[in-house]
Amino acid sequence: MTIGLLSTMAAVFYGGTVSILALTATFARRRTLRREARSTLAVLVPGRAVQSQQGAELPVEGGRAVAACRRPRG
Repeated sequence: MTIGLLSTMAAVFYGGTVSILALTATFARRRTLRREARSTLAVLVPGRAVQSQQGAELPVEGGRAVAACRRPRG
């Protein structure tokens, strides 16, 4: 029961953190705050695209931006 309670608490904390970061990344007034929230969100949520300094989007794998672009599956 202790393991289940700890897992539930961790999941709620993670979900709350991601939700707050997503709201900050969307609605923050300062551009730097939005950028920092997006980069932190990209680390926490695998597969999310992050923008580089030049403005081009890079895919993210395992918390790191991948420089090589892949072809879309299909």
